[in-house]
Amino acid sequence: MKKRNQTEAKDRLQTALYAVALFGVALTIVTELSHYYPWILKACGGEASGCADVASTPFSRIFGVSVAYWGLLSYVTFIFALRYLPALVLPMAAFMLGAEFYFLWIMASVIKIYCLFCLIQFATVMVLFIIAMAWAWRRAGLFPKGLFWATPLIVFISFAVFAAPVKFFAKKVEPMMTQMLTYEGDPKSVLRVEIFSDYECGHCKKEEPEIEKLKAARPDILIVYRDYIIGSHQVSPVAVSYANAIAFTKGREAFLAARKSLFENQERLYSFLQLALPSVEFTEDLKNKVNAKVEADRDLAATLGVYQTPTMVIYRGSELVQKISGHAQSSEIERFLKK
Repeated sequence: MKKRNQTEAKDRLQTALYAVALFGVALTIVTELSHYYPWILKACGGEASGCADVASTPFSRIFGVSVAYWGLLSYVTFIFALRYLPALVLPMAAFMLGAEFYFLWIMASVIKIYCLFCLIQFATVMVLFIIAMAWAWRRAGLFPKGLFWATPLIVFISFAVFAAPVKFFAKKVEPMMTQMLTYEGDPKSVLRVEIFSDYECGHCKKEEPEIEKLKAARPDILIVYRDYIIGSHQVSPVAVSYANAIAFTKGREAFLAARKSLFENQERLYSFLQLALPSVEFTEDLKNKVNAKVEADRDLAATLGVYQTPTMVIYRGSELVQKISGHAQSSEIERFLKK
């Protein structure tokens, strides 16, 4: 009788595992479809919701593939293991839980924005893991009880596998981020917006009023101006050299004024520079400094995957929070500037 009760309990737990995994499959599908169908996204709060913001961050993709697809693959593989490779069920559930702890850490510590779908996903995997623990305990022959201590280790390793690249990437770009020559705002701020722009770029000029709004709303942040010269623009290299030369020879305030003038005179940039350039003496030392700064900006752009202007890269400390390419409203940028 006792053996039959144990068998029935195992069967119920296995059925529960199938049910939770299938719910996870449906949830990942709905999450991915919400990126394409606004009426689904409304369940999470709409376009201005945490779901939309989280989905727009670099953390919503792994190797260029949406995390929803990775989640779907994980659930399908889990169901396959439950049917054909039961010894792998608990290790897989532990690995999935570690991945969910990573995404929870990203939301709570890095971007500080929460997605309702992601939180439901975390709860789903947590339930899956607990049931898998109970199910594996019943089937001690498949996963000896003496080895249950390894399960938390698998969770930790899974978390570390996902989190380590984020920390490594932060350290990789940190030396470049200290080369801030052209900035305004609080240099000690933990929140930083780095703006890659080109003086001949029409969208960059269009972005300037939004930057002004952002500065007025958030004087506590640091804004760093980076150069990204579009290859087809022939006057931009001269404009960049002039602006940076002003920064090196006349200081930050003079640079900010020169930068503003360059965008204001974008339609007549060549003639403006003809009049402005004689005010700067380009010594070899100054040329070397300007070239080094431009190269540092170009290298940073390559590291970050910046290929168009304007691009706004938002940091909290040394960790990248968001990358926004193209014209953006100041409110869109500000949503990622939470302390």
